[in-house]
This record gives sequence, structure tokens and C-alpha cells, in this order.
Amino acid sequence: MAKQYYIKRDPSVDGPTVEWIAINGKEFYQLITSPAGRGRYFIDMDDFIIETTEIEYTAWRKEKDHHDYLCEQSASVRLVSLYSDMSSEGGSGEELIADKASNTEELAIKAITRGKILAALSTLDAESYQLINALILSDCRKSERDLASEFGLSQKAINKRKNKILKNLKFLVLKPGKSSQ
Repeated sequence: MAKQYYIKRDPSVDGPTVEWIAINGKEFYQLITSPAGRGRYFIDMDDFIIETTEIEYTAWRKEKDHHDYLCEQSASVRLVSLYSDMSSEGGSGEELIADKASNTEELAIKAITRGKILAALSTLDAESYQLINALILSDCRKSERDLASEFGLSQKAINKRKNKILKNLKFLVLKPGKSSQ
């Protein structure tokens, strides 16, 4: 079946009063390549092409482009259930999806670091451990000012001790095998 072409007799008229003219492919080609065809919009409906307004054409073009895009994407994507039988490819598919909730490398590094920190804390004398525990480790942390009044020292002295202890702990954690003396 040959494609049919319909143009408006008067392109400025819209609505139910539009008079349509059927033309052949050669006449349609001459129209769209001529100056008279500028500013006229046509929708291709497979079996026929019909003249329309710019707004209708823009909406149709947007929908058509979207449809074409979806068709193109679906042609290049193969959906497979995680539970399907993929015996020919050697697995169920579940092992292909990374578990973002756990990072084995990060967990291992944290475990090693935690071990180093605990080992470094065990080297502290009782008073230093008590100070670090009260300021940092305890669930009920104390302020430097509160600790200063408990130890009978100034807040500045507590701060200096804390910083010295933390510096030594950092050295022990980052430089294993070396002593802090």
C-alpha cells in the first residue's frame, strides 16, 4: 500500500474547519523542499503523513524519540532473573551482584587497626589509661575541666597530657615494632 500524504489547503486554519488535500509523494517532496513548505510540520503515521501544528509536532516528536530510545535500550539489554538456571554460564547470578553493605577490605583494615589500638592502649600506665578512657573511650565522657578538678591539676595540664598520650598512641599504631621511648 502506498503512503498517503495530507496537507492543509490553508496552513493558517486549525480546528474542525480544516480542508485537507491528498497529494502524492512527488508533490509532497516538492512542497517540503520549496519555500512554501518552510514552517509547516508533518507527522508520519506509517501509512500516511499528515500536516499538523508546531505544538502537536513537537509533542509527537518528543514521544517518538522517547519510544525509539527505549526500543534501542531494550534491544541491547538482556534481563535475567537472579534465580534463573544459568547452568550454561556457570552460576545463578547472585554472586555477580556486589554486596554494598559489606566491604571486606575495609572490615579487615578496621579489625587490624582496632587490634593495634588495643595493643597500644595496653602499653599505657594506669593514670594515662584512666585519663584517655575518661576523655575519649568511655560512654560517659568527662570534660578536661572535670578531670582537672579530679586530679587536682589545671585544664591546660590535662590537655597537654592528653595530647602527649595521643601522640604516643598514634606513633605506636602507625609505626609497629618501634618503641615510643
